[in-house]
Amino acid sequence: MDVLIEPLEGAQRKFRVVFSDEDVRTKVEKEIRSAIKDLKVPGYRVGHVPASYIRSRAPFLASIHESVTEALRQSAIDALVNEDSGTVVFLDPEPFSVTGEHEKSGITVSGTLECFSLPEGFVCEGISLSPESASTVTRDEIERETESLSKRAGTQFKQDLPEETTIEEGDLVSFSFSFTHPDTGLPYENRQTINVGDPSHPEALTRSLIGRKVGESFSERLPFNIPAKKKGDRSRVETLDSQIRIESLKRIEPATREELFKALSAGQGEEADRGTLEDLVEKRILERKVSEALTRKLEELVLEVLSRNSIAVPERRIALEIDRMVSSGMAANEIDKEQVRRDTLWWFILDDLSRKMEIQPDMGRVEQEYLALVRRSGDPEKNESRRREYVEQAFLSARRRLTEEILLKQSTFSGWDEFFGPDGLLQKLGWKSFGVRPEPHDTASHDHHDHDHEHEHDHGHHH
Repeated sequence: MDVLIEPLEGAQRKFRVVFSDEDVRTKVEKEIRSAIKDLKVPGYRVGHVPASYIRSRAPFLASIHESVTEALRQSAIDALVNEDSGTVVFLDPEPFSVTGEHEKSGITVSGTLECFSLPEGFVCEGISLSPESASTVTRDEIERETESLSKRAGTQFKQDLPEETTIEEGDLVSFSFSFTHPDTGLPYENRQTINVGDPSHPEALTRSLIGRKVGESFSERLPFNIPAKKKGDRSRVETLDSQIRIESLKRIEPATREELFKALSAGQGEEADRGTLEDLVEKRILERKVSEALTRKLEELVLEVLSRNSIAVPERRIALEIDRMVSSGMAANEIDKEQVRRDTLWWFILDDLSRKMEIQPDMGRVEQEYLALVRRSGDPEKNESRRREYVEQAFLSARRRLTEEILLKQSTFSGWDEFFGPDGLLQKLGWKSFGVRPEPHDTASHDHHDHDHEHEHDHGHHH
C-alpha cells in the first residue's frame, strides 16, 4: 500500500492510496476463509468448503467483494490519519467498489481531505492583552445577593397571597405551555413548575414570567427541550413560538440568616465555619465576577492568537460542523457561523498544543466535564456505547480547558498579578488548580476549582 498526498489550496489535500494486486487478493482470501468457517454446503464438512466454491457463485463473491471494499476504505482512512502531514479533520474518499479484476491489477482509492497543523513559528505564549482591574464587591451587592439567595434557600411558603400578586424572582410558578412540534407539525402541550430565577432554566423564561399574574396568558418565543425521535438518541434544544398560561404562584418565605449560612457553608471546610454570612456571600459574588473577567480575557486571547497566526482554515470541516448543528434541530439563521469558525479553529489549536505539550488533565477535571455533559445531554444510563462517548468527550473537554487555562496564565496584561499572583484573587478564592498541570502520577486527584467560566465549546464534535 502506497500513500500519496498532494497539497491543494489552504488546508485541502488531494490523496491517493494505492493497493497492489497482492494487497487486494490478500484481503479477498482472508474474507473467503472467514466466510467458509461456518458455511454449510451439502457434500462438505463445515469449515472444509473449498474457496473455489465461493468464487464460483456470484452472490457469495459479491458479498466478499463488498466486505473487502469496506476493509480497504477503512485501511485507506487509517493510513491517511496516521500520516505526519497534520491532523486530518475532514476526509472524503471517492466511491469505489472492488471486483475480481482488482485482484489482478490492484486498486487506487482517491479523494480529498483537510489537514490542520500549527504554522511554523506559531505564537501563543506571552500574548499581550488589554488591562483588567481586580474584581471588587460592594456592600449593596452583598445585601442584594443575600436577599436573592434567601428567597431561593427558603423551604416554607407564604399563605394567602393577594390575587393581584405579580411573579418575582424566587417564586415557585406552575405554568402550562403549548407549541407546534417541529418534527411532527402537531400541537404539543405540557405543564411545568419552576423556581423563577434558577440558573438551570433559560434566562428568557425568567424574563417572560417576572411581573405576570396567575391566570395571565401570553405568547413568547422560548427555548424548549425536544425529545429525540429514537430511544437512546440525544434530545435537543430549539427556540419556538409558544403560548404560556400562568396556573399557580407560591411565594417562598426567605431563609433566615442562620439557615442561609448553613446552606452556603456546607462542604466549604473549617474556614467557612469561622467566617460570617457576609463573607460567604462576598466570596460567591467574587467568584462570579472573577469567572466573568477570566472569560473576557480568554475570548480576547482567542482573537489575538487567531489574528497573529496565519492558519490554513479547514473550510469544509467548518461547513460540516454547521450542517451537524442544523441537522440536530438548530435553525440555520440562528447559527453564528463566524463564532463556529472561531470555536472550531480554537479547538484544533488546543488539541494540537495539548498533544505537543503532553497535557493530561486529572480525574477531577474529567469528572467535572462528564457531569456537565450529563446535565446538558442526559444520562447515558445503560447505553455503554454512549457512556464511552461521554467519557471520551469529557476527557477531550477537560484537556482543552486545562490547555487554554495554561495559555491564559502565560499571557500578559496590566492587572495580571492581581488575578494570578501569589496574593491574587485566584489564591484568595482557593482556585489552586487553575492553569496547573497535575503531577504525572496524580491520576486520581480531585483537587479542582469549583467555578464556572463557561465558554462553551462543544456542539457534539469528535475528531
